[in-house]
Amino acid sequence: MRRIAVFSSSVFVLLLLVFAASTAQAQITDQIEANVHHSFILGNTTLPPGRYIFRMLSDSNLEFMRATSADGRTSTEFLVRESEDSHTPRHSELIFNRYGSKEFLARIYQVGTKDGVAVADVSREEGRLQKKGQKAAEHTEEQVK
Repeated sequence: MRRIAVFSSSVFVLLLLVFAASTAQAQITDQIEANVHHSFILGNTTLPPGRYIFRMLSDSNLEFMRATSADGRTSTEFLVRESEDSHTPRHSELIFNRYGSKEFLARIYQVGTKDGVAVADVSREEGRLQKKGQKAAEHTEEQVK
């Protein structure tokens, strides 16, 4: 009887470890450098076209990222959540939701992995456009680096 209890406990712990390992997904681990050729909205901040560096904030539990312009003049932090792409990108990708002439950063994927991040909070402006019934056109920009 005691063997069965020990065996059952061992199996339970093993299954728990397997489940935890299968649900833990790697997110963006390296910084991503991106040339964005249009202005875009991230959270409630409009960023001008230019070169940006996207990186996870240390000690943020992989929940916050920072976008910083290459010249260091512009920087914003934003909340992210896990996201899985439908394919494994050959280049890092930035995916935008486009409403007319306005582009909102939606997701980021690092080269070689389906696991990435999605911007967790919809900006006030994007929320207003959605409430008006506007549909986003998805726009992907592949990055060589």
